[in-house]
Amino acid sequence: MDEVRGGRHIINLRQLRYFAKTVEFGNITKAAETLLVAQPALGLQIRQLEEELGVPLLIRHSRGVSPTEAGQRLYVRALEILELVERTRSEVALSGRGERETIVLGLTNGTTALIGTQLIRDADAALPNIQLSLVEEMSSVLVDALDRGEVDIALAYDAPEKPGLLRIPLIEEEVVFVHAATDKDDPRPIAFSSVLAMPLVLPNERDVIRVRLQALANQLALPLRIGYEVSSIGMLKRLVADGASASVMPYASVLDYVEAGRLSCRRIVDPTPKRTLYLVRSTRRGRFVQEDEFVDFLQSGVHRFIRILGDLAVTLPVMDTPFSKVMARLTSDSDT
Repeated sequence: MDEVRGGRHIINLRQLRYFAKTVEFGNITKAAETLLVAQPALGLQIRQLEEELGVPLLIRHSRGVSPTEAGQRLYVRALEILELVERTRSEVALSGRGERETIVLGLTNGTTALIGTQLIRDADAALPNIQLSLVEEMSSVLVDALDRGEVDIALAYDAPEKPGLLRIPLIEEEVVFVHAATDKDDPRPIAFSSVLAMPLVLPNERDVIRVRLQALANQLALPLRIGYEVSSIGMLKRLVADGASASVMPYASVLDYVEAGRLSCRRIVDPTPKRTLYLVRSTRRGRFVQEDEFVDFLQSGVHRFIRILGDLAVTLPVMDTPFSKVMARLTSDSDT
């Protein structure tokens, strides 16, 4: 499995990995840092690959590198070969040891609160050959973890389009204005300008909701007032429940406090802040043996999440098709 023969030329898997990573980043320096190899060594491997094939594979320019037509064709085939090798190794190793396949799923605080426990329990019964491991983090942290290979698949909000990531938009979700519960709570929607008129407690600047609020505030030429900056969801809810400030948060993250009578929520209008939930997977790692079964199982969990959110969630068309088929189609499209 170490070499791929094409005529009199020999291409080794290391060269394919190095070349694929360079194309993904469009920069030899960044690719070398990710691969933990020296930049000259990476450049040498690619030059040797070009010499062995007899064609230029990369166009060098001031911004980095980009693939030639031949390079793009090799990049597509390299991903197929590397995925097949990784999948074969995984299948053989698992069957030989009789072990369960571990899949690390990344979820945000809200999705974990509403469906995390049920996913773990259901997976044990529905997918006995998979060991499901959950990681709970902010969406931006989950995307970074996918890049580093620490998370395999994630449900993340407003995941950016970037090389090496496959994104499937699932739902559009409203976020709500949250304040301490009182006997005189107003159930009517609140205008976004009224929300901006008060200091808010919000997570740091990488948080998806804060980014969205700042963008809407900029459109209205109004300031976003930060009373407290707190990245801990638990502390944020306690501050709001104690009356120290108000916030804009996902309904899923505060449902427990709302049911306990400590917080109240109001929908926001003119405009309504929304975020998009994506199924995100790294294309830099091979497929799992039971990946199709797992993503279709995960889809049932997303449907349960949607039912709990009710009117706050708008389902996107992709939810009517099995995730496994959507991922297969997107992967095929990216290869052409």
